[in-house]
Amino acid sequence: MKPAVLVYVNSNDEKETRRLLQAIKAKQEQIEELTMAMEHLKTEVDLFQHRYDAHVGRYYVELDKVELETKEYRLRLQLYREKVSAEEIEARVASCFKVNRARVTSYECEKEEQPKLEEKVLPKEEAKHLQTLYRKLAKRYHPDKTVDAEEQHRRKQLMPLINRAYQEQDIQTLARLNLGEIDVAMQREEAIVERPAQLQAELRNLNRATNELRLEINRLKAGRTYQLKEQVENAKEGGTDLLAALAKRLERKVKASRGQLARLINMWHRAKTS
Repeated sequence: MKPAVLVYVNSNDEKETRRLLQAIKAKQEQIEELTMAMEHLKTEVDLFQHRYDAHVGRYYVELDKVELETKEYRLRLQLYREKVSAEEIEARVASCFKVNRARVTSYECEKEEQPKLEEKVLPKEEAKHLQTLYRKLAKRYHPDKTVDAEEQHRRKQLMPLINRAYQEQDIQTLARLNLGEIDVAMQREEAIVERPAQLQAELRNLNRATNELRLEINRLKAGRTYQLKEQVENAKEGGTDLLAALAKRLERKVKASRGQLARLINMWHRAKTS
């Protein structure tokens, strides 16, 4: 006669808790992947924006400036033909193009020096929460706390993101990465079966966070800068440099506009001395 075999059967609550813990772990990993994807996407967009500004943006600024001066001199000549006094002419030109002049001047200032971002001062409670989140995440994701090569690589990708979020006081990113952290007391066998409702609530938070991340990624991809970046990269694969071509067209347009402006300035000077 075979000896009796003792079989331990989990209760339904315990099985559900195990399932929820697995689902939470999977969602945590998904949030990590989506957060890294969004960080990479933002970096790509920022790099492309700098490249665009360097190759093309400066021509748009110059074109705006030349076209504004052209309008100003046309108005001067028109008012001169209407026998308006020189003093009144300058006053009316300044009044008519005040907004345009302010815009062009602000563009030029931005081009010459990048404004320093003012450090945001968080309220005491928020600052404390930020520091707590950072310490927890830095401890959890420190690469030296694992010997698994793949896990170390993943953590080395996450830690710069965590450091950046802390430096920029990005509580939202840190809070997302902290979701699904189950406290030690909850992992005890006697406590696990009592808290499926709390696990379900945490899983809902994780689902909400993944949806928000997907929406943010989609918004970035639908933005003008990302769309232009895609066009430029697709054209490059076909052997066409769209930014260089656009820069050349704008350069020609700026040159033509400058020539027109020079003629108007000459007409104005001749009119004043006649």
